[in-house]
Amino acid sequence: MKKKSVIVMGITACVFGGMLSNPAEAATKKTYSITPKTEAIDPLIRKYTTYNAKTRNHYTMRSYLEKLEAEGGGTLILQKGTYLSPLRVGIPSNTTVILEDGVIIKKTSETGTSKISATSSVFDLVAPSVLRLNKKMSGYNGTKNAKIIGKGNAQIDLNHFPRGSAFAIAHNENLYIGGITVRNQKGSHAMELDATNKAVIENMKFVDSTMIPNTGPNESINLDTPDPVTKGFPWKWSKQDSTPNQNITIRKNKFLNINVAIGTHQYSENRLHSNVRIENNLIDGTKDYAISMMNWKNPTVINNVIRDVHRADKKAMTILGRGVIGGTIRYNQFENADRAIQMQPFQSDGYAPIYNVFTEQEKQMMQQNRVKDVTLNQIVLFTRLNEYTYKTAERYSFTSY
Repeated sequence: MKKKSVIVMGITACVFGGMLSNPAEAATKKTYSITPKTEAIDPLIRKYTTYNAKTRNHYTMRSYLEKLEAEGGGTLILQKGTYLSPLRVGIPSNTTVILEDGVIIKKTSETGTSKISATSSVFDLVAPSVLRLNKKMSGYNGTKNAKIIGKGNAQIDLNHFPRGSAFAIAHNENLYIGGITVRNQKGSHAMELDATNKAVIENMKFVDSTMIPNTGPNESINLDTPDPVTKGFPWKWSKQDSTPNQNITIRKNKFLNINVAIGTHQYSENRLHSNVRIENNLIDGTKDYAISMMNWKNPTVINNVIRDVHRADKKAMTILGRGVIGGTIRYNQFENADRAIQMQPFQSDGYAPIYNVFTEQEKQMMQQNRVKDVTLNQIVLFTRLNEYTYKTAERYSFTSY
């Protein structure tokens, strides 16, 4: 990749071709590069009483991201090394964050001071000024055109931080996250993906997660709405307007020894997630179901390999649907699992019940999945709320394709 180097305030800044679609704009955007030893660029931040060895990496990233926000966007490169992350940082619009090969961002609980406590997330996909000024976002009016890109073996180690998240995402538009390994999730969600229009999540690895009892399915990627009733997105910078996701692509990722790969487990009434596309992923080893769709419209789930899906009661499903309207589920491979595909009505939080609706053609496509060593190797479509009997279910066998 060709790059043009310029000197900005004594810092080598590179403009990478292809990062921005507008060549004139790309020529004006700056790139800053930091290491774990880099100090905050803002001298005022360096004077904070909370600025110490445990928080320095946080404040350095924050100061450069605040600078990029003031400049209208650009690129921040993290060079090889370990960065401690006790506190979240915000990502502004038109900004790319690159984690070079060998970068480890380690979630930590110690801040070195009693004045501030650790936060649960690493990256909040919202402008730093929103966090600093306690503003609130709504709709899709938050951060736009942001990218977080990992190179080589770039990692975010959640370090078993209870209910820790690598990414808190809401009210975004045109988001890209790819190429990063996220390890050691403990409860909650590695990626909370809410209220976003147009996102691509690809070439990620989610590895070695553990559940916290009675805290939900603990998905690696959770699609939800910022709802004041369900508290699906508890971060304070959302107006809690129940905005759903739309046009989300999750592809070519690996989920290895995790709790649940991708899913939704609560909903906002009449606010369906639409056009979610899950394709060419490997899901290998889940402690509950692999994929869960709730209150989704027209999802596409194709060409995924899902295997080793088990839980103690032997009722883990490769794909669970609750309130799914239409869509395409075909050409997947299910291996060594408790159950294959199950769809059922659902109700919670005082909202109206949600039901599954499929055309005959969509049901036929659902049969076009390969199944091996699955205990209940059928498609089961329950039709009545909270009634799970043979009389209240449609059952279909899988066919070759």
